[in-house]
Amino acid sequence: MDQVSLANGLLHCVVALRGAELRSLADAGGEEYLWQRDPAVWEDSAPILFPVVGRLKDGGYRHAGKRYELPIHGFARHCRFAVRETQADSVLLELQSTPATLACYPFAFTLTVRFTLEKNCLRVVYNVHNTGAENMYFSLGSHPGFRLPQDGGASWRLLFSESPQQVRQLDGPLLGAASRPYSLGPGNSLPLSPGLFDDDALIFTQMHARHVALARADGATRLVLDTGGAPDLGIWSRPGASYICIEPWHGYDDSAAVSGELRDKPGIVELAAGATFSTHYAITVHPST
Repeated sequence: MDQVSLANGLLHCVVALRGAELRSLADAGGEEYLWQRDPAVWEDSAPILFPVVGRLKDGGYRHAGKRYELPIHGFARHCRFAVRETQADSVLLELQSTPATLACYPFAFTLTVRFTLEKNCLRVVYNVHNTGAENMYFSLGSHPGFRLPQDGGASWRLLFSESPQQVRQLDGPLLGAASRPYSLGPGNSLPLSPGLFDDDALIFTQMHARHVALARADGATRLVLDTGGAPDLGIWSRPGASYICIEPWHGYDDSAAVSGELRDKPGIVELAAGATFSTHYAITVHPST
């Protein structure tokens, strides 16, 4: 078995065991809301970012006097998760540390991800449990990409429940050193205009907006993402592509100014031995749009 399907009469979704990646989210009429992977454009659909979000300076970090290397967004998206519980409308997947993960990330952990359909909403709940004997340092992010139907040349925008005040962007492969003021349009709207991502993602740190809606220019809402209160948010697409990623994060890319010590990394989560970190996000779809 390579994937799990869930349904509740209003929604149907598919989750791959590789990376616990959401691959499809469709309504009862068959309308697909998730980007359907295209290697020529973007080969993913909704990867889980763990134990880092984005890139590390020089590709690695230091902990307890030793240097380790991790790829962009960490390793969870490449790992096969085990099925721990399954029902018609819910599944619990689990990833545990292994000798392979400990070689590049020296912390014992269990990461669980529960997908649950609740009427016209998909809720995704994460639990990171520190099973080791020392404090654990990590970042955790969601990276769902949403399909943008081009029927009639419709234009799209994001509507924020609160306006972010600052934005950061990449400077080469790493995060730029400074944030800059950022103002949304009327109604806290961000039009998904050509050229918006010419300089890569928009990264909002210290986020206050809990909800981000994807809507047509006429105001009709297609879906609403609940960030779960994540402190950081990435907005990204490849220029000209027909999808938009709305990404709740706990942590973000390194800048050139970081020390390289994992415990000092800006945005890092510190978890005591034996403790559990919990967070979630949710997607509510509006089938009429």
